[in-house]
Amino acid sequence: MMINTDKTFCTYENIYYEMWEIAGRYTEIAQFQVIGKSHDDRMIPMVQIGKGAETVFCIAGLSGRDRCMPIYLMHMLKEYVKAWECRWKLENLYDLRVLLEDWKICFIPLLNPDGYEIYEKDFYAIRNPIYRQMLRMQEIPCKEFICNSRGVNLRKNFPTQYYRRKQIHSQPASENETKALIKVFQENTGRGLLSFGYSERQIVYFRQSQSFAANQKSYRLARHLQKQAGLNADKAKYHLDDVEPTGKRGYGSPEQFYAEICRQPAFRIEIPRRSGENEMVPDPAEYEELHTLPLEYLFSL
Repeated sequence: MMINTDKTFCTYENIYYEMWEIAGRYTEIAQFQVIGKSHDDRMIPMVQIGKGAETVFCIAGLSGRDRCMPIYLMHMLKEYVKAWECRWKLENLYDLRVLLEDWKICFIPLLNPDGYEIYEKDFYAIRNPIYRQMLRMQEIPCKEFICNSRGVNLRKNFPTQYYRRKQIHSQPASENETKALIKVFQENTGRGLLSFGYSERQIVYFRQSQSFAANQKSYRLARHLQKQAGLNADKAKYHLDDVEPTGKRGYGSPEQFYAEICRQPAFRIEIPRRSGENEMVPDPAEYEELHTLPLEYLFSL
């Protein structure tokens, strides 16, 4: 029986094994893969669905504080394969039988498993005694910790053109988790990146340098995502924003890296972070806003 991630709190192990079980059940359409290991030796899972030659990447869980986004991506994965199996049209529009015949979607819901476990279990979750002591010496509460087990913010570790060193000895792509995602980008012919996280309620698209046509395409696709995310939202509508390749906001981020190196559209889809105990509880209304965005992206290409 599959773990019900939409109703219970999910540990890293819950997420890992459910992804493995989903791929095992839907072998005709889904493939499970370990794309790498964290510095504390936790495996990073990915499930790829679809039969097409080109891929759209959906990622989350770069920060340990990203509690609900990994669960939302898991639920998307389950919803898509179930719709494919039953020949349902999601929202009476998206035919998964057609879309997954022509495309692939890669789900990486938890890129930073060490940080995810630290949030719930404190720094004792880190088995490596050197890393554990190093993190405890930083005196950052585990509920506010956003880095991996080596204290590196993965959102600032990608080798973008304007990468800035935060520490004297810091290097781009120094972390196992960063290398794992870059390898996935390199091994799959990609047509876009959707990165899910927390900030304001907005869709952010990342510009490419000296590429007016590509930036116009990214803007058009971002407008489609903005419209789709706001269809069922009783809350404020999604704001549309962009990031320049030379700006501080994008440096070291996976989205900027993907836009620069892969020369394909990259988007950051953000919702406001809830506070207190609600931070860990999945919200059906939030999921409703997000769950068809990868399909709308494919539909709009």
